[in-house]
Amino acid sequence: MSENAIGKYTGTGIANAMPFKHKLVDVQQGGLGRLKRSKPGCAGVLADLAKSMPEHGQEARIHPDCYAEIVETVQTLEEIRAQRPEADKLAEVLRESEAYYEDKLEGLLSRLAKTVLDTAKDENKPALLATFESAIQYRTLYADKGVATRRKNQQNAGAPAGEGEGPSEG
Repeated sequence: MSENAIGKYTGTGIANAMPFKHKLVDVQQGGLGRLKRSKPGCAGVLADLAKSMPEHGQEARIHPDCYAEIVETVQTLEEIRAQRPEADKLAEVLRESEAYYEDKLEGLLSRLAKTVLDTAKDENKPALLATFESAIQYRTLYADKGVATRRKNQQNAGAPAGEGEGPSEG
């Protein structure tokens, strides 16, 4: 990856849910799709309720606690939504930073193993191969797996068509 594809994170690095931590929930895997989400026009309904409830709430027999719970829920949503942009960006940056540093680590380990191989060969020090065996094997892990897969595919390609099947009708 080129250094041009990487930029420094300039956000605050802080998403603070502490003021409403006691209101946060962790929905079970797959449960999010069963929750209803706000429909278009919700903000208008809330604005209308803010006007109607003080004068007509009692007349409509709406208990004050019912509307108070609506107001509290809206405030909780506002607090959560205020933190989401920074939290989402921070989560994205953490995932990307993890991948970047894993890539960097892979490159460093590969170079280290190559240096050991070159030194062992150039300076006739075969004992180094044993000392750094895990790093050398790690470096070639995927290459060795690819070679094994290609060999297996070549062997399967060499088998006659229809092997293992019953007699064919002709």
